[in-house]
Amino acid sequence: MNSIQTQRGMSMLIALIALVVMSLTAVALVRSVDTGTLIIGNYSFKQDATESSSTAAQTAMQWLSNNQGALNANDEANGYYAFSIDTLDPTGSSTSAANPLDLVDWASDGECTNAKVGTFKSCKYQVFPKAVAALAAPVNGNTVQWIITRLCKNVGPPGSLNPCLTPGSVANAMASDRGELTSGGRISSTPQSPYYRIVVRSVGPRNTVSFTETIVHF
Repeated sequence: MNSIQTQRGMSMLIALIALVVMSLTAVALVRSVDTGTLIIGNYSFKQDATESSSTAAQTAMQWLSNNQGALNANDEANGYYAFSIDTLDPTGSSTSAANPLDLVDWASDGECTNAKVGTFKSCKYQVFPKAVAALAAPVNGNTVQWIITRLCKNVGPPGSLNPCLTPGSVANAMASDRGELTSGGRISSTPQSPYYRIVVRSVGPRNTVSFTETIVHF
């Protein structure tokens, strides 16, 4: 009789252990699913922010096209600078106390409060739209802003005293279409405009931030 009672007690203990193990497994499974869903959701937001950046870049290119006659001077109200700003760190990830760089004033507060004081050179380069104005015209629910720099040494007309980075040119006798890969990408026999660098910052839900960079010429 004592042997039977002892066996029943052991069975109960084993059942309790198995129940605890199953409960822990279920909790781990739920947490794993939640984490996977969170990762997928964050990735989707990131993709959406990047797509919104593409729309903003197209708008910036249209602005450049519409203002071809006024691109030798800065237009800070529209986030445009007629020189390359070689020390610019658009994302704020490369500047440091040992190597301070210029930051973009994405918050339009003149202070770049998102960066630690003493880790950057300046916070003076404005963007378009301004932080407040950008909220009035979001792209797919994302706040988008841009800064445009012309890849020239200085402000003013391009020339020998103000060299600019431009597409390659060839002599008229050379086959212009040879080696062409995409439409609009052919080598031209006529002088080309300088390159323009468009950096777009897109902020979406859950503080998802995406940066894209586009190089164009006309």
